[in-house]
Amino acid sequence: MIKKERTVSGFIVKLEALVRRMPEMEPGRERAISQLNKRRAGYSGEQKLDYYLNFLDEKEYWIYHGLRLSNGSQFFQIDTLLLTKGSGIILEVKNWNGTIIFEPEFHQVIRIHNEKEEAFHDPISQAEHQSRQLKKWMAAHGFPDFPIEFAVVISSPSTIIKSPSNQTSKKVMHAHRLLTNLNSIKKLHSIERLNEKQLKKMNRTLLKKHAEHEIDVMKFIKVNPDAILTGVHCPKCGSLPMIYHWGKWRCTVCKTTSDTAHHQAVEDYFYLIKPSITNAEFRKFTHLTSVFSASRLLGQMNLHLGGEKKNRFYIKPT
Repeated sequence: MIKKERTVSGFIVKLEALVRRMPEMEPGRERAISQLNKRRAGYSGEQKLDYYLNFLDEKEYWIYHGLRLSNGSQFFQIDTLLLTKGSGIILEVKNWNGTIIFEPEFHQVIRIHNEKEEAFHDPISQAEHQSRQLKKWMAAHGFPDFPIEFAVVISSPSTIIKSPSNQTSKKVMHAHRLLTNLNSIKKLHSIERLNEKQLKKMNRTLLKKHAEHEIDVMKFIKVNPDAILTGVHCPKCGSLPMIYHWGKWRCTVCKTTSDTAHHQAVEDYFYLIKPSITNAEFRKFTHLTSVFSASRLLGQMNLHLGGEKKNRFYIKPT
């Protein structure tokens, strides 16, 4: 059964907000779009895996997506972890197209796609590292020695996989071969290493120790906050800015009206600027002039409150 659901990463959401609010000619916009496309492709590849994972016996496999754990000063992240009483299995998912060539001598992957050749870090080494880190993490939290297997799953069935080593084929597979390989791992580790009580304890500990990765997207893409476009986007045509008049946001381009178009603007502010906003900051960001209208609109958004009276601010819900 799924113990930790797969969710869109906060970084993807932040990149979407950034692209929405970057001028067309702004330096860094191309990098932001490239990063967004890359992250979306990765997430799409992980979603393709879910079709096959749905065939697993819920009583035998506990599934965790996107775990990020700490071994002291360093964090490690796992695309998907499967837990059984006999073993753990780490799945490193790659949504690569074209032809990929594994070069074990140099621990890298060469991808040939649209007549372009690119080099990537070897995902086998990456998954192997995650396996070692997870075993270290388990020992640090008092769990018994436990076999951790790993596999690299190529989500696209049209991707051509090549390697001079026979060892690669044992660790790299297309998604449609996943269930067969999991069955082999199950037979290999048929002895139960964790009883029901230990498995439940590990589940609680994994979920408790998971830490979301908070990335400052503005620093990552190297964008000056002054370059961010302010105003409220039209929810229909995307034009900027809408005008607030007689209790509604009105688009000057397509004439759409909205009561809640400012919600997206506030969310963008939280993602890009900071996780709290004052009445004055809200008015400046949305081009609103009325203090009272701003107070009413913010009060209707179910945001957490901080400060009192003139020092009041509104906080992004966690």
